[in-house]
Amino acid sequence: MDWLHDYEDELRLVFQESCTVISAFPEPLNAQGLSYLDQFNVFRAGSHKNYICYLLPFWLQDRCGLSIPLTRQMSVGNVFFMLYFFLQDDLMDSNELSAVQALPLANLLYVEFLNIYRPLFPADSPFWSYFGRYISEWADSVSGEAGGDYFLRDRLRISHKASPLKLTSTAALLLSDQSHLITEAEEMIHGVLLTLQMLDDYEDWEQDLEEGNYNCLLSLARCHGEDEGVPLTKSSVKDFIFTNGGLASYAGTALVNHSTLEAFTLELPHLLSFHQVLVKNLQHMAAAIEAEKQLLQSGGLNYWLTKNMNIL
Repeated sequence: MDWLHDYEDELRLVFQESCTVISAFPEPLNAQGLSYLDQFNVFRAGSHKNYICYLLPFWLQDRCGLSIPLTRQMSVGNVFFMLYFFLQDDLMDSNELSAVQALPLANLLYVEFLNIYRPLFPADSPFWSYFGRYISEWADSVSGEAGGDYFLRDRLRISHKASPLKLTSTAALLLSDQSHLITEAEEMIHGVLLTLQMLDDYEDWEQDLEEGNYNCLLSLARCHGEDEGVPLTKSSVKDFIFTNGGLASYAGTALVNHSTLEAFTLELPHLLSFHQVLVKNLQHMAAAIEAEKQLLQSGGLNYWLTKNMNIL
């Protein structure tokens, strides 16, 4: 089974249901909410694709014996929770978004998430203890990221930036009386979230460098710099990536993550397949850089011929 395409019909229903709920918000929050949702709609070209958020309930469906309607509702709940936390991130990272714009919408989205998950678990369920812990992990991670240099010192806290996602696996395992697997599921998701953040950070390193945001790749580049304490520049980071093989080392960390995931006894094949795609993306980019470098080193004529063979 394919980790994405086998669930496209279900995902359409998930986004339709999400649109229906948000459309019922008071004006103008409904229009704002629909516009924000559209930025993450997997079926819209150019949108931000947060596949693991939408699809994790479906990847757990067979392992946990969840019904299709319940799985779909959990995915809808994840969409609301995702938007809620992304609004928090936008408020922390952007100078353009105001609290007056973001907080009312964020709170409505949070309530809709609760409306889906609250009927599934009574007040004394351990689910709510996990809920509190995951929120605390998220708060600790995002508040200490700038000075903590997590990629070099504590990579688990990088994964904690998306800790609320673990509510999906914890809920599914509690509902299927498999609470003994919660810790293992958490550790697997940590590994995937780390690689996902690494890939995002490669794609965003120039913007993050300009804005002063923490970035895993920039952390590695700073560590390998010749002059410790000297601020990174775009030129020095490019030297690290394109001249010194920095991306190959970076991709190697993701490959180690995959080997660790394969060693777990909990079988979540779609999660593994998704992670393998992330790893291959990093590896392909690193290999392309190395191939380009070899062509340049072999001489100008060889480089020109290789680049222009298709048009000769």
